[in-house]
Amino acid sequence: MPTYLITGANRGIGLELARQAAARGARVIATCRDPGHAMELQKAASASDGKIEICQLEVTSDESIAALKTRIGTQPIDVLINNAGIMGKDPQTPVNMDFAELEHVLSVNSIAPLRVTLAFLANVEAAKGKIAVLSSIMGTFGYNDGSKLAYCVSKTALNGIFRHLARELKSRGVSVVLLHPGWVRTDMGGAAATVSPEDSARGLLGEIDACTVEKTGRLMSFQRGEMAW
Repeated sequence: MPTYLITGANRGIGLELARQAAARGARVIATCRDPGHAMELQKAASASDGKIEICQLEVTSDESIAALKTRIGTQPIDVLINNAGIMGKDPQTPVNMDFAELEHVLSVNSIAPLRVTLAFLANVEAAKGKIAVLSSIMGTFGYNDGSKLAYCVSKTALNGIFRHLARELKSRGVSVVLLHPGWVRTDMGGAAATVSPEDSARGLLGEIDACTVEKTGRLMSFQRGEMAW
C-alpha cells in the first residue's frame, strides 16, 4: 500500500486528492492547519476505511513541521504532494502592492513547499518516491495578467526552486513534477471556474503516476500535457 502525504487537504483540490488517492488504495496522511474544523476531511476520513489519517500541519512553521516529522518517523513516503497555497489579498499589482502580503504569499506558496519537502526528503528517498508541487499557469512567463501579481510571482519562484531541486534529486532516484490544476471550482478558484475538483484531482494523480526520474522537473497540466515555463 503506497503512502501519500498531502498538505492543505482540508478543502478543494487537496481534499479531493486525498479522497481519490485513498479510493485507489493508498494510505493518505492528510494534513491541514486546523483538523478540528476540517469537517469535510473528517467525513472523508470516516468513509475511507482507515486509509486517511488526519494530521495537523502549519506549512510555514518549523515547529509544526518538526512535530509531524516526529509523528511519522522514518516510514517511507511514496508520494509527497505540496498542495497548500493561498491567493493573497488585494492589492497585488506592480504599482499598487501590499508588501507585507507579498511576503506572506511567498512564504506560503514558494518557501513552505521547500521546507516541507526537505523535512520529509529522507522518507521519500526511502521509497524512491515522488514529489509533486501544485503550481499554476499563472506562474509561467507567458501569463500576462498582473492583477494577482503576488500569487503569480510566488508560483514562478516555486517553479524555479523545484526545477533546481529536481536536478539534484535525480541521482537519488526521486522524481519531481510541477502541476497546473486548471481553473478549479474551489474557494480560491470561485464558482465561475471551469474545472471540477474531481476532474482536476483525477488528472493530477495521473500525471504523478506518469512522472519518472527520466521525466523529472517538468511542468505538467492536469489535462495530461507538458507546459512551457
